[in-house]
Amino acid sequence: MKNTIRCLLSILFVFCCFGLRAQNQSGQDPTAKKILDAVSAKNKTYSSVRINFELLMDNKQDDIHESQEGTLLLKGNQYRLGMIGTELYCDGRTQWNHMVESEEVQIVTPEYEEGELNPTNIFTIYEKGFKYQYVKEEVKSGVTLQLIKLFPEDADAKSYHTINLYVNKVEKQIHSIVIIGKEGDDFTYRITKLTPNPATTPSDFVFNSAKHPDVEVIDLRD
Repeated sequence: MKNTIRCLLSILFVFCCFGLRAQNQSGQDPTAKKILDAVSAKNKTYSSVRINFELLMDNKQDDIHESQEGTLLLKGNQYRLGMIGTELYCDGRTQWNHMVESEEVQIVTPEYEEGELNPTNIFTIYEKGFKYQYVKEEVKSGVTLQLIKLFPEDADAKSYHTINLYVNKVEKQIHSIVIIGKEGDDFTYRITKLTPNPATTPSDFVFNSAKHPDVEVIDLRD
């Protein structure tokens, strides 16, 4: 699942700013902007959030279909991301990548590319580097969703060409995100549960080496 982890990391720093409003860019779809602004406004009221999600990777050409579940605890630019075999911690300055099975922790300085989805920008990725367009409403499993397409302005530099963003119309909340890759790999992030304002402590976002004495620590910071 190296590609999955890389995709997660490449998608990670605007979710940390929950409440930033969409920029007044000329040529943007006003209907899409109104919906996205409502999502940002709601999430701006949260001091922290816990998200349970499902990640799907599909490549129809090669008949590859993978899925796994995960959790994300987020407060500002701090997060803890847990998936099968991998735990990521970030206190806003340092990131610890814990590979559970190999008993290894890599310490890095978090770096995020503009226009890439990551744990910190799920609610605000559209605000910079994208054109967006409202497409339609559709009902899935009894939930009315509003589909908005995001198109990267620097398309040649991206590994994908479109992000399909589904918004729960009633809850004014992100339902799912589909990243459509240029090479046939599509990644879907579906939020299964969102808990606003969970209690957190600074230690939630730092890897505790004392609890994992057998783990090899590799510091990759400059």
